[in-house]
Amino acid sequence: MNRAIASAAALCLAFSFPAGAQAQDPPLTPEKLLAAAKATYPGELCWWERVEENMDATASWTLTFRYDYEKEDGPDRAVVLHQLPCFYGAYNFGSIWFLETEYEGLVPLHFAEPVLDIEYADGDDAVVEKLSVVGFSTTPTLIDGTFDPETQTISSFSKWRGLADASSSGTWTFREGAFVLTRYEADATYDGESNPVTVYSAAGN
Repeated sequence: MNRAIASAAALCLAFSFPAGAQAQDPPLTPEKLLAAAKATYPGELCWWERVEENMDATASWTLTFRYDYEKEDGPDRAVVLHQLPCFYGAYNFGSIWFLETEYEGLVPLHFAEPVLDIEYADGDDAVVEKLSVVGFSTTPTLIDGTFDPETQTISSFSKWRGLADASSSGTWTFREGAFVLTRYEADATYDGESNPVTVYSAAGN
């Protein structure tokens, strides 16, 4: 039995901001953010009626950074990260993400994740005989996505079924104005236990 799990991630974008600049003044309102999100994804990716009812789930953070080549005492650059609800499942919640910049405006984020080739023992999806990365794909949505301001990382956790004994999770770290995939784990065994393995780890992680 062969199951491939494909998902998504880190758009490496470079943004320049003058010292002390905000991405937009006044800040983007939830209403304008919703309108922009609908224009970006006009199809059925998100459940827009329900999203409108749950706009209190929208969150935003201002992030600052400097490029490696810039002086340590130089001015900070800034972007604003936005998270919006997108769809709701029985045990998973999907969200979409944007970076708001001074020059590009609202930029949708797509998240890179590995595509997995999984082979199970005959008739037993609790025993994985092969788990390998065959490439990478991208998606605009993250399952159960959260942002940690202290570590400046976005994380996801996707349950493959309600028990969460099979799942996948990713971590994207904010580096030089972009969120890049730094770690990805998968638990492909439907065995009633949580036993994820790391299938991708960036250098230094």
